[in-house]
Amino acid sequence: MTTLFDFKLDNIDPEDFGDTLLKLEKSFGTNFAYASFKDAKTFGDICDIVEKQIKFTHKDDCTTQQAFYKVRKAIGLTQNLDERSIELQTKLEEIFPRPNRRQNLKLFQEKLGFSVDILTMKTWLALTILVGFILSLIAFFLSWQYAVAGLTFFTLLTWTAGKFSKELSVSTVRELIEIISREHYSLARRQSGTMNRNEIIKTIQDVFIADHLLDREHLTKEASLGWS
Repeated sequence: MTTLFDFKLDNIDPEDFGDTLLKLEKSFGTNFAYASFKDAKTFGDICDIVEKQIKFTHKDDCTTQQAFYKVRKAIGLTQNLDERSIELQTKLEEIFPRPNRRQNLKLFQEKLGFSVDILTMKTWLALTILVGFILSLIAFFLSWQYAVAGLTFFTLLTWTAGKFSKELSVSTVRELIEIISREHYSLARRQSGTMNRNEIIKTIQDVFIADHLLDREHLTKEASLGWS
C-alpha cells in the first residue's frame, strides 16, 4: 500500500502527469508538444524534453532573488511599508493583517502582475467539509437522496469558504517567494523572455513535489516513470 512517505514517481499515472505538465506550461510560459513525452522513460527524459522546448535566452542570474525584489516592491507600493524593511523571514500576517486582508492581497497581486493563491479556510472548517463529504458518500448505501443533498451542501460550503477565507496558507515572505518561483517562474524574472537554464531541473522538481507530495530524493534523473 502506498503511503505519503513512500510515494514515488512511478506511482503517478498519465492523467496526473498531464495535469502537472499544465502547471509547468503555466510556470515557464510555454506550450509543450505533449506527443514529445510519449517516449519518456525517466524523470531525466522529462527534464530534457522540457528544456529543449523552452526557447528563452539564457541569463546566469537567480530567479528567486528577482522574485523577492518584485514581491518587496509590490508590498511597499500597496501596503504603505518601507520595502527595505521587508526580509525573507518577515511574517506575512504582519504585512497583511487579518482586517481587509483579502482586499490588500488583491492590491498586492495587481501590482505584482499575476495572482498567487495563498488564502485558505480554517483548519476546523476544512476538516468538517472533509468529514461531510465522506459521510455523504457513505450515505449512498442508505439513501441516494440524502447522499446527493449532502454532496451538494458541502460543495456549496467549499465554494463559499473559498470566496471568503482569510487564513494564510504560508507564513513568511520566503515561503511566498518559493511559491512564486515555482508557479510563475517566467513572470518572476526581471527580464521577460529569459531564463537561467541551471534552474530548470530544480523548478521541475519543485512542481512535481508540490503536485504529488514527492521527496526530492525520489526525483533523480534516473527515476522511472510509472506509465513508460
